Amino acid sequence: MSGVANNLIDDLVEELEPVRALKPKTGLAIAGGLTVIAAIAVMMILGVRNDLMIGMADEMFFLRSGVLLMLGTATAITVVNMARPGVGKLNRGWIWALITAALFPATAAIMSAINMPPVEALRPMEGLKCLTISGIAALTIGSGLTLWLRQGAPTSPERAGWLVGIASGALGAMAYNIHCPFNDIYYVGLWFTIPVIVSALVGRLAVPRLIRW
Repeated sequence: MSGVANNLIDDLVEELEPVRALKPKTGLAIAGGLTVIAAIAVMMILGVRNDLMIGMADEMFFLRSGVLLMLGTATAITVVNMARPGVGKLNRGWIWALITAALFPATAAIMSAINMPPVEALRPMEGLKCLTISGIAALTIGSGLTLWLRQGAPTSPERAGWLVGIASGALGAMAYNIHCPFNDIYYVGLWFTIPVIVSALVGRLAVPRLIRW
């Protein structure tokens, strides 16, 4: 009986093939590369905001870019580390980045409560354009991250879904930021927050089904 069991084990061992360990830097390179591609597409199709073209960009552009980049990068780092469970501790830096990013919508909400902004300040048509383009960029980046993450073994697909959504939403919005000419806090607080929220919800719903074996 033991001989049969040993033969069975030997047969199973012979069928095993070595699996190359996923490298987090590869996942980050994918996210970064897709973000650059999205930004280049925005520049080629929609153009670069005028003040950036002449080298005199408004302070809000740099603040917005920095916060979105920080949020997208911190969240992406956490995502790629989730592909290798048990290696190191779960990165919590994305939480602080998310709190920092929340200052924009929080400030806009407080100012709106004090003095309701006119509809013109919110620019609904331009805002929908921001949401659409940012969403397309986020879908591209999120798809790349999800396909890469599928090769790993994340122990919490639901959390991975949230994080993939937040990361791709922030990086997608940052790609569109190169074109967006508006600096009003009401506009920024609303239309640069919605893409991240929508992307996070989509990620939570779709990603777990795609990466769960």
